Order: sequence, then C-alpha cells, then structure tokens
Amino acid sequence: MKHPALLALLLLGGCVATRPPSLYFLSQERWEAEVRSRGVEPAQIANPLLVTEHMRQFALRVAGTGTPTERLANLQRALFDEDTFPFSYENRGTFTAAEAFYRRQGNCLSFTNLFVALGRSLGLPVTTALVTQTRGSEREGDLIVVNTHVVAVLSHAGGLNLYDFERSRFEQPRALQSLDDMWITALYLNNRGTEELRGGRPDAATRYFENAVKLVPTFAGAWGNLGVARRRLANVEGALDAYAHALAVEPGNPTVLTNLAALYRFLGKEAEAQTALAAANMATASPHVLIVRGDVELAQGHVEEAIRLYRRARHRQPALAESWVALARAELARGRLHTAHRYLKKALKLEPGNQQALALLNLHAFP
Repeated sequence: MKHPALLALLLLGGCVATRPPSLYFLSQERWEAEVRSRGVEPAQIANPLLVTEHMRQFALRVAGTGTPTERLANLQRALFDEDTFPFSYENRGTFTAAEAFYRRQGNCLSFTNLFVALGRSLGLPVTTALVTQTRGSEREGDLIVVNTHVVAVLSHAGGLNLYDFERSRFEQPRALQSLDDMWITALYLNNRGTEELRGGRPDAATRYFENAVKLVPTFAGAWGNLGVARRRLANVEGALDAYAHALAVEPGNPTVLTNLAALYRFLGKEAEAQTALAAANMATASPHVLIVRGDVELAQGHVEEAIRLYRRARHRQPALAESWVALARAELARGRLHTAHRYLKKALKLEPGNQQALALLNLHAFP
C-alpha cells in the first residue's frame, strides 16, 4: 500500500454487513478464549489489536476531550504529525498495533490496526471493515496471491465514519463488511503469510494461512493463499483441498479459479483448466487475473478478446507495467509494431527494470 492519507467519510446506514456483536471489542482474555475454541493456541499467534498502558496514555494525551468523532480526529492529527509521531510507511511489513507503535513503521494494515487499537483504548467503538468490491493481487510466478483492502470505521447515530489509509484510493467504497476481532486477526495472519510466501518461505506461510482459516473458515482469500503455499511445497492434494474450500465460500472467485487452472495445467489436465477459467466471475477479477485470462485467449489466437481483457486490466490499475506489456504482446501478434513499441516504452517508464518489456524490445526490430 502507498503512504496513507486518512479520509474521513460519512456513510449512511444500510451499506455495512455486520456480524454478531459478541465477537467485537474483545478483551485479551476473551480473545484468547475464542482463539483457543477455534483450534489455535493463542501463544502461537499475536493479537493485532493488543495495546500497552504506554500506548493508552499516548492516546489519552493526544485525543483530548469531546465527541467520539472529535477525539478520533485529534488522534488522527497526532498520528500524522511527524513531530509528534514520526512513522515510516512501507508497502510491506505487517505489524500488530503494538509493534507498529514502538517500531514507528509498517504498511497500511499495520497503521489501521494501530489506529483501531488506540481508538479502542479510549473506549471508542472503532473497528475494521473489508472493502468487498475491491480485489487486489500480486503475481508469484504462475500463481496469484490475494490482497485485501481494509478501512477503519466508527459507527454512530448519524451513520458511519470511514477512515481510509491508502493514498492511491480516491473513490468512496460502495460495499463494506464490518469485521469482528476474529476476522481482524485472520486478516493479520493472512498478510503475514503472504509476506512469508514472497520471501520464499512457503512452510511458514502455510502455518499463517492455516491458522487464519481456522479462525475464519469463510475467509476465501486465505483459503486461496493456502492453496498457493501448499502448491509451493509440492502438496498437490492439499492445494486442491484448499481451493475447494475457497470455492465453497465464493464459487466464482476469479483468483482461486485462475490458480486452480494453473495447477490443472501443471498436472496435464487442460480440459479441467479450461473449465475452471470459464467458471471465473471476471466482473470481480483483479488486474493480474485479467492478464492471465487474456494470455489464455492470446495463446488460442483470440487476439481481440485478449486485448479486451488486457485493456480492462489497464483500466483497473493504469500503473501496472504488466498490463502494458501484455497489450504490447497482443499488438505484436497482429503486426502492429509501432503500437507495441509505444506500449513497451510505457511499461518501462512505469517499471524501468521490467524484464518482460526489455526482452521484447531486444527480440523485435522496432521501427
């Protein structure tokens, strides 16, 4: 995620799907009991919202007095004041609220955890919500890892105040799922697992993902990521089982189905791979999924359909170099060298070291 800027938006009621309130705002004792009841030993994982007394005193000092929204606004200003709270924002690096507070660094999920935890230490009913209409992803070889976008929310009589910590987002979320404390913990574990997977440690990633789905069995994204990690460990049956669980929750999940298709291809089952791709709901697909689907169309000679999918990927994430490289490949397929060259130059402007773009530039004699 990018360096965050907090957006406080007022949303009217009716747009947030809530969960049973008994699992919101859990004390450490209740959190441990709930985690243990779901088959996870609390000592093996961290509570991402746990606060220390030092953190609570900081929140009390900077938030001052007033209404809940006024106190959160004061807390916001303090957290973004470099003199009061110098903080190093990183795209990667998921920490608990306490870790983010003392290290003064972390990504947007870390900062959201910190904001929510400090707000709760003031007795304010602030929690986290998942932006459900947004699906992010990253490529890991021939597989796709699911990313999620979350915001902090404060419910009150006038509706809902939303706090978005991602600078690159300017649109108001249209669909939110309010998250209880088990979901918040599972999201934290999912992020940590993703970081382990990126770091080439699929065994550690598997443990994070397995604990995430134990806490929230309906977390389709974590099931899908567990499938990726298990495949990295050559556990084909385990990967298929994880994908099956994910699809039981979200039957048309395009990321899971694309990863499933890649596994079927690895097993030499092209018919099953095509069936999986055909079942994907492309309306909710991330740019990477659209590019993979476009690659399939291009390989089958369906150039116009591939270009349509690549353009959709570019529209959803204009700064993604891969979509421009994909468009260049499609233009090369229909002999439009000048356009392909322009797309490759654009890709390299966005990502100067993009190996695919450099390889295509070296391979073809552009005018």
